[in-house]
Amino acid sequence: MSNEKQITKTEVVIVGAGPAGLGCAALLKQMGIEDQELIVLERGEVGESFLRWPKDMRLITPSFPSNGYHQTDLNAITPDTSPAFNAGKEHLSGEEYAKYLSMVVNHYKIQVTTHTELETVISRGPGKGFELVAGDFTIHCKFLIWAGGEFQSPNTTGFTGADLCTHNSMVKEWKTLEKGRYVVIGGYESGVDAAFNLVNNGNEVTLLDLNGEEQDTFDPSRVLSPYTAERLSNMSNAEGVEYDDNFEVSNVFKQGDGYVVQSTDGKEVFSQYPPINCTGFDIDLGPVTDFFVYQDNGYPWVSPFDESTKIRNVFLAGPRLYHDPTLLCFIYKFRGRFAAPCAVIAGELELDTSIFKHYQQAGMLLQELDCCKEQECFC
Repeated sequence: MSNEKQITKTEVVIVGAGPAGLGCAALLKQMGIEDQELIVLERGEVGESFLRWPKDMRLITPSFPSNGYHQTDLNAITPDTSPAFNAGKEHLSGEEYAKYLSMVVNHYKIQVTTHTELETVISRGPGKGFELVAGDFTIHCKFLIWAGGEFQSPNTTGFTGADLCTHNSMVKEWKTLEKGRYVVIGGYESGVDAAFNLVNNGNEVTLLDLNGEEQDTFDPSRVLSPYTAERLSNMSNAEGVEYDDNFEVSNVFKQGDGYVVQSTDGKEVFSQYPPINCTGFDIDLGPVTDFFVYQDNGYPWVSPFDESTKIRNVFLAGPRLYHDPTLLCFIYKFRGRFAAPCAVIAGELELDTSIFKHYQQAGMLLQELDCCKEQECFC
């Protein structure tokens, strides 16, 4: 018997069965790609990041099934689906959204190989594609779309003593935490979510915003969504809630039975329990890290087709997609870029691109990348 691993040959491999990866996969399926030409690899289950969310966390963008009026659900990853339709909710939980993603997989007959982590990627040379090793699989492909997301890479090195904190992504249920006073570091979406749920479960909270300066933008990638701003407003008058909107954390250290959080200008706050770290996630592209060149802000350089500027036929999809000045970190933003890599692939594989017109009518074909730079709202 031969000891050689069997090599699977395909045209496209998508890494990640979250909204970015499945959005690209669903578009390719609608363009007529054959089953044997597309493989989606997922290290966990479909929608794994959302399944790991704290049970009380909700999508900040509202879902509404208005497809019949050519107003696609903001959290949908294809024009003809709606998370709200089956969930019956505007703000879905992670588990409910993962269920929606599974329904998309079933509807478009997307073949997803779950519980399979991509270990290595090697370029086989110009025009020869890539060799991927994932578990027991060795795969040769021509195109690679990295849609690995970010939830697997919490930022735990942003300040000295961050390792003493509990990252919010590690909390399964806020109600299981011991009652007392908590310090939440980070006043953006996840920080307000953590503080809101801690208060609702009978705790006292000090919320520290690392940069409370008002930003001259309406871009929800950079300012609080209305949903989160409303929750913050509702907390402002609650008993036992303190908010410091200009507290840049420099250090966290243990003191007696608790923890002290220090700011860069010398302020100190005491926390009865490990502070909750809500400073976001690191940029981690796993085994394709070296396939990209990086900007000064850490984001990968990509072409107008979201392709690596270093190696051809490697594409980026999802929340780490950045075209200065636009950060495409929300579902209803990066979904507009599914057509960018798929257009290149369609040209090479002679797929039917007529579906692009439908995506454009549904507001899911984003070509003007300074869309969030200026927004005029007169009232």
